Amino acid sequence: MSFLDAVITVGDPLQADTQAAKKRFSERLSRALAEEVADGARATGFKSTKPTRGGVQEKEFEGGLGPKKVDVSFADERNGLMLAVSIKTISFEPFGKNLKNRFGDLCAEAITLHMRFPYSVVCALFAFPILADRDTEKKREISTFKRASRLVGTMSGRTEYTDPPEKFENVTMLLYQPMNAEGVDPSIRLIDSKTGPELTEREYFEMLRSLFESRNPHYAIAAAAKEIDTALSE
Repeated sequence: MSFLDAVITVGDPLQADTQAAKKRFSERLSRALAEEVADGARATGFKSTKPTRGGVQEKEFEGGLGPKKVDVSFADERNGLMLAVSIKTISFEPFGKNLKNRFGDLCAEAITLHMRFPYSVVCALFAFPILADRDTEKKREISTFKRASRLVGTMSGRTEYTDPPEKFENVTMLLYQPMNAEGVDPSIRLIDSKTGPELTEREYFEMLRSLFESRNPHYAIAAAAKEIDTALSE
């Protein structure tokens, strides 16, 4: 169980040479990342998290602005949606072309979920290939990845249920070196968009749990530290 597994599973994006192939790659990456996040959430104590491998995929909830499918969700019959993670990816050049659209999509998701479930912890994971951090040009002082981090960082950090609904409790960036034919080993980096530090995968899932427990102090999440260590080391 790891985000690196998701990157390895989907292969080399440069092999996607048509628009249809690029679309399929992005969909596969989003699905693979959602499965890894759900696995990590279940290992951290959120036992009924969806999706499950080979089973239930993204789940739909009735949001404030209508039905909304949620990439990763933890919910129960009594409380409804309590924890959500939206997966967003930009996989192909020009990386900045769809950045504003993704930003708008994220805002809409946060609003519609928080309107219906103001106490829910709604987070996002935004993935870019490493080339998006190297696409500086004469007229561009910073890479698309750094620009995207600054942009979505403005909507991260919702600490109270009364805070603006368009903000997320957390937005984390994922920068990955994909599989390729040049023999470069795949790798990933997790970076908090608002505060800037890198996170290990264990720290990422502990952060999700900490956010949840701060919002839901009376809700029992049954998981031992040993279980987390075992799951994240596999």
